[in-house]
Amino acid sequence: MKYKLLALDLDGTLLMPDKTIPEDVKKSITELQEKGIIVTLCTGRMYPTVKKYAEELGITYPLVCYNGALIRSADDDEPVMYEPLDMSLQEKIIACGEENGWYLQLYQDDRVAAAEITYETLADPDAKTLPPVALGKLSEAVLSPSPKMMSFCDPSEVPVRIGAFERATDGKLYIASSTPNLVEMMKKGVCKSEALKKLCEIYGIRREEVVVCGDSGNDADMIRWAALGCAMANATEELKAVSDYICENSYSYGVKEVIERFF
Repeated sequence: MKYKLLALDLDGTLLMPDKTIPEDVKKSITELQEKGIIVTLCTGRMYPTVKKYAEELGITYPLVCYNGALIRSADDDEPVMYEPLDMSLQEKIIACGEENGWYLQLYQDDRVAAAEITYETLADPDAKTLPPVALGKLSEAVLSPSPKMMSFCDPSEVPVRIGAFERATDGKLYIASSTPNLVEMMKKGVCKSEALKKLCEIYGIRREEVVVCGDSGNDADMIRWAALGCAMANATEELKAVSDYICENSYSYGVKEVIERFF
Protein backbone atom coordinates (compact mmCIF):
# COMPACT_ATOMS: atom_id res chain seq x y z
CA MET A 1 0.00 0.00 0.00
CA LYS A 2 1.32 3.43 -0.95
CA TYR A 3 0.37 5.92 1.73
CA LYS A 4 -0.44 9.48 0.63
CA LEU A 5 -1.17 11.43 3.82
CA LEU A 6 0.55 11.62 7.20
CA ALA A 7 -1.28 13.37 10.07
CA LEU A 8 0.72 14.23 13.17
CA ASP A 9 -0.40 15.15 16.65
CA LEU A 10 1.80 17.79 18.28
CA ASP A 11 2.26 17.46 22.06
CA GLY A 12 3.70 14.11 23.06
CA THR A 13 4.07 13.11 19.41
CA LEU A 14 5.86 15.45 16.98
CA LEU A 15 7.12 17.76 19.73
CA MET A 16 9.86 16.89 22.17
CA PRO A 17 9.11 17.57 25.87
CA ASP A 18 10.62 21.05 25.47
CA LYS A 19 8.13 21.73 22.60
CA THR A 20 10.81 21.74 19.89
CA ILE A 21 11.31 19.59 16.78
CA PRO A 22 14.84 18.26 16.18
CA GLU A 23 16.50 19.29 12.93
CA ASP A 24 16.87 15.72 11.65
CA VAL A 25 13.16 15.13 12.17
CA LYS A 26 12.36 18.34 10.30
CA LYS A 27 14.57 17.08 7.47
CA SER A 28 12.64 13.78 7.31
CA ILE A 29 9.34 15.65 7.08
CA THR A 30 10.69 17.99 4.39
CA GLU A 31 11.95 15.08 2.31
CA LEU A 32 8.59 13.32 2.68
CA GLN A 33 6.74 16.38 1.39
CA GLU A 34 9.18 16.64 -1.52
CA LYS A 35 8.06 13.15 -2.53
CA GLY A 36 4.49 14.44 -2.84
CA ILE A 37 3.15 13.09 0.46
CA ILE A 38 0.64 15.36 2.20
CA VAL A 39 1.71 16.13 5.77
CA THR A 40 -0.67 17.86 8.16
CA LEU A 41 -0.81 18.62 11.87
CA CYS A 42 -3.84 17.30 13.76
CA THR A 43 -3.97 18.61 17.31
CA GLY A 44 -5.99 20.09 20.12
CA ARG A 45 -3.84 23.23 20.04
CA MET A 46 -5.12 26.62 18.91
CA TYR A 47 -4.61 27.81 15.35
CA PRO A 48 -1.84 30.43 15.90
CA THR A 49 0.32 27.79 17.61
CA VAL A 50 -0.30 25.18 14.92
CA LYS A 51 0.40 27.74 12.20
CA LYS A 52 3.78 28.51 13.81
CA TYR A 53 4.85 24.86 13.70
CA ALA A 54 3.47 24.41 10.17
CA GLU A 55 5.55 27.31 8.92
CA GLU A 56 8.60 25.87 10.66
CA LEU A 57 8.05 22.60 8.75
CA GLY A 58 7.03 24.12 5.43
CA ILE A 59 3.57 22.54 5.62
CA THR A 60 1.18 24.24 3.20
CA TYR A 61 -1.81 21.89 3.44
CA PRO A 62 -4.76 22.63 5.77
CA LEU A 63 -4.19 22.08 9.49
CA VAL A 64 -6.56 20.44 11.96
CA CYS A 65 -6.83 22.50 15.16
CA TYR A 66 -8.88 22.44 18.38
CA ASN A 67 -9.32 18.63 18.16
CA GLY A 68 -11.04 18.91 14.77
CA ALA A 69 -13.23 21.98 15.27
CA LEU A 70 -11.19 24.00 12.77
CA ILE A 71 -9.47 23.15 9.49
CA ARG A 72 -7.43 26.06 8.18
CA SER A 73 -4.28 26.54 6.09
CA ALA A 74 -1.30 28.40 7.49
CA ASP A 75 -1.40 30.83 4.56
CA ASP A 76 -5.18 31.32 4.23
CA ASP A 77 -7.45 33.56 6.30
CA GLU A 78 -10.59 31.61 5.39
CA PRO A 79 -11.22 28.33 7.26
CA VAL A 80 -11.85 25.19 5.25
CA MET A 81 -14.21 24.11 8.06
CA TYR A 82 -15.22 25.58 11.41
CA GLU A 83 -17.54 23.83 13.89
CA PRO A 84 -17.51 25.76 17.20
CA LEU A 85 -19.62 25.09 20.25
CA ASP A 86 -22.90 26.94 19.92
CA MET A 87 -23.73 29.57 22.50
CA SER A 88 -26.35 27.50 24.31
CA LEU A 89 -23.82 24.74 24.95
CA GLN A 90 -21.22 27.25 26.10
CA GLU A 91 -23.70 28.75 28.53
CA LYS A 92 -24.52 25.33 30.00
CA ILE A 93 -20.83 24.46 30.38
CA ILE A 94 -20.16 27.82 32.06
CA ALA A 95 -23.13 27.44 34.40
CA CYS A 96 -21.95 23.96 35.43
CA GLY A 97 -18.38 25.14 35.96
CA GLU A 98 -19.35 28.21 37.99
CA GLU A 99 -21.82 26.24 40.10
CA ASN A 100 -19.04 23.85 41.10
CA GLY A 101 -16.28 26.44 41.35
CA TRP A 102 -14.27 24.81 38.57
CA TYR A 103 -11.67 26.49 36.38
CA LEU A 104 -12.83 26.92 32.77
CA GLN A 105 -10.98 28.07 29.70
CA LEU A 106 -12.19 28.85 26.19
CA TYR A 107 -10.92 30.58 23.05
CA GLN A 108 -11.85 34.01 21.76
CA ASP A 109 -10.40 35.20 18.45
CA ASP A 110 -7.83 32.38 18.56
CA ARG A 111 -6.58 33.35 22.01
CA VAL A 112 -6.78 31.51 25.32
CA ALA A 113 -9.42 33.18 27.51
CA ALA A 114 -10.58 32.60 31.10
CA ALA A 115 -12.37 34.50 33.86
CA GLU A 116 -8.99 35.39 35.29
CA ILE A 117 -5.42 34.43 34.49
CA THR A 118 -4.39 31.66 36.89
CA TYR A 119 -1.63 29.06 37.03
CA GLU A 120 -3.93 26.75 35.02
CA THR A 121 -4.15 29.33 32.26
CA LEU A 122 -0.41 29.84 32.17
CA ALA A 123 0.24 26.09 32.26
CA ASP A 124 -1.37 25.80 28.82
CA PRO A 125 1.42 25.85 26.20
CA ASP A 126 -0.87 27.88 23.92
CA ALA A 127 -0.60 30.75 26.41
CA LYS A 128 3.04 31.10 25.31
CA THR A 129 2.03 31.80 21.70
CA LEU A 130 -0.21 34.78 22.46
CA PRO A 131 -0.95 36.39 25.85
CA PRO A 132 -4.15 34.95 27.36
CA VAL A 133 -7.18 37.17 27.95
CA ALA A 134 -9.00 37.70 31.27
CA LEU A 135 -12.75 38.12 30.65
CA GLY A 136 -14.14 38.40 34.16
CA LYS A 137 -17.01 36.18 35.27
CA LEU A 138 -17.74 34.08 32.17
CA SER A 139 -21.51 34.03 32.65
CA GLU A 140 -21.49 37.83 32.44
CA ALA A 141 -18.88 38.24 29.69
CA VAL A 142 -19.61 39.03 26.05
CA LEU A 143 -18.55 35.85 24.28
CA SER A 144 -18.45 34.52 20.74
CA PRO A 145 -18.71 30.80 19.87
CA SER A 146 -15.57 28.97 20.97
CA PRO A 147 -14.14 25.94 19.16
CA LYS A 148 -13.26 24.25 22.42
CA MET A 149 -13.64 24.65 26.17
CA MET A 150 -11.40 23.09 28.79
CA SER A 151 -11.21 22.41 32.50
CA PHE A 152 -8.02 21.51 34.38
CA CYS A 153 -8.16 19.36 37.52
CA ASP A 154 -6.51 16.53 39.42
CA PRO A 155 -6.62 13.36 37.26
CA SER A 156 -8.75 11.61 39.89
CA GLU A 157 -11.47 14.24 39.39
CA VAL A 158 -11.61 14.03 35.59
CA PRO A 159 -14.41 11.39 35.48
CA VAL A 160 -16.50 13.49 37.88
CA ARG A 161 -16.21 16.58 35.70
CA ILE A 162 -16.84 14.68 32.49
CA GLY A 163 -20.04 13.26 33.97
CA ALA A 164 -21.19 16.67 35.21
CA PHE A 165 -20.56 18.42 31.90
CA GLU A 166 -22.27 15.62 29.96
CA ARG A 167 -25.37 15.88 32.17
CA ALA A 168 -25.41 19.68 31.96
CA THR A 169 -25.41 19.55 28.15
CA ASP A 170 -27.68 16.50 27.72
CA GLY A 171 -24.81 14.54 26.18
CA LYS A 172 -24.29 17.01 23.34
CA LEU A 173 -20.50 17.21 23.74
CA TYR A 174 -17.51 15.27 22.46
CA ILE A 175 -15.15 15.11 25.44
CA ALA A 176 -11.52 14.02 25.23
CA SER A 177 -8.30 14.33 27.21
CA SER A 178 -4.87 15.08 25.79
CA THR A 179 -3.32 14.92 29.28
CA PRO A 180 -4.53 13.11 32.43
CA ASN A 181 -5.57 16.37 34.13
CA LEU A 182 -7.52 17.90 31.26
CA VAL A 183 -11.17 17.80 30.16
CA GLU A 184 -11.53 19.07 26.58
CA MET A 185 -15.05 19.79 25.32
CA MET A 186 -16.08 20.18 21.71
CA LYS A 187 -19.39 20.10 19.85
CA LYS A 188 -20.68 16.54 19.43
CA GLY A 189 -19.49 15.11 16.13
CA VAL A 190 -16.30 17.18 16.21
CA CYS A 191 -13.13 15.10 16.50
CA LYS A 192 -9.83 14.56 14.73
CA SER A 193 -11.02 11.65 12.59
CA GLU A 194 -14.00 13.59 11.22
CA ALA A 195 -11.71 16.48 10.28
CA LEU A 196 -9.31 14.09 8.55
CA LYS A 197 -12.21 12.56 6.60
CA LYS A 198 -13.05 16.05 5.36
CA LEU A 199 -9.45 16.65 4.29
CA CYS A 200 -9.34 13.33 2.49
CA GLU A 201 -12.52 14.18 0.61
CA ILE A 202 -10.98 17.47 -0.53
CA TYR A 203 -7.80 15.83 -1.83
CA GLY A 204 -9.28 12.59 -3.12
CA ILE A 205 -7.45 10.40 -0.62
CA ARG A 206 -8.89 7.10 0.64
CA ARG A 207 -8.81 6.03 4.28
CA GLU A 208 -6.52 3.18 3.22
CA GLU A 209 -3.91 5.78 2.23
CA VAL A 210 -3.76 7.59 5.60
CA VAL A 211 -1.19 7.21 8.38
CA VAL A 212 -1.59 9.00 11.70
CA CYS A 213 0.66 9.38 14.76
CA GLY A 214 -0.48 10.13 18.30
CA ASP A 215 0.13 9.59 21.99
CA SER A 216 -3.02 10.19 24.05
CA GLY A 217 -6.78 9.95 24.45
CA ASN A 218 -7.76 12.69 22.04
CA ASP A 219 -5.89 10.80 19.29
CA ALA A 220 -7.80 7.55 19.74
CA ASP A 221 -10.55 8.22 17.19
CA MET A 222 -8.10 9.06 14.40
CA ILE A 223 -5.83 6.13 15.36
CA ARG A 224 -8.81 3.78 14.98
CA TRP A 225 -9.98 5.40 11.73
CA ALA A 226 -6.75 5.59 9.75
CA ALA A 227 -5.36 2.72 7.73
CA LEU A 228 -2.26 2.82 9.92
CA GLY A 229 -2.52 4.27 13.41
CA CYS A 230 0.86 4.68 15.10
CA ALA A 231 1.42 5.22 18.82
CA MET A 232 4.64 6.75 20.11
CA ALA A 233 6.62 4.71 22.64
CA ASN A 234 5.57 7.30 25.25
CA ALA A 235 1.85 6.94 24.41
CA THR A 236 -0.73 5.92 26.98
CA GLU A 237 -1.39 2.20 27.31
CA GLU A 238 -5.00 2.82 26.26
CA LEU A 239 -3.87 4.35 22.97
CA LYS A 240 -1.32 1.61 22.33
CA ALA A 241 -4.11 -0.94 22.73
CA VAL A 242 -6.02 0.49 19.73
CA SER A 243 -2.98 1.24 17.55
CA ASP A 244 -1.75 -0.74 14.56
CA TYR A 245 1.90 0.03 15.22
CA ILE A 246 3.74 0.97 18.41
CA CYS A 247 6.97 2.87 17.86
CA GLU A 248 10.21 1.88 19.52
CA ASN A 249 11.03 5.58 19.87
CA SER A 250 9.32 8.42 21.73
CA TYR A 251 8.15 11.89 20.68
CA SER A 252 9.75 13.32 17.49
CA TYR A 253 11.85 10.24 16.92
CA GLY A 254 8.77 8.04 16.88
CA VAL A 255 7.52 10.17 13.98
CA LYS A 256 10.87 9.80 12.21
CA GLU A 257 10.64 6.03 12.74
CA VAL A 258 7.19 5.93 11.12
CA ILE A 259 8.39 7.94 8.11
CA GLU A 260 11.42 5.71 7.58
CA ARG A 261 9.51 2.46 8.05
CA PHE A 262 6.27 3.13 6.15
CA PHE A 263 7.13 5.77 3.56
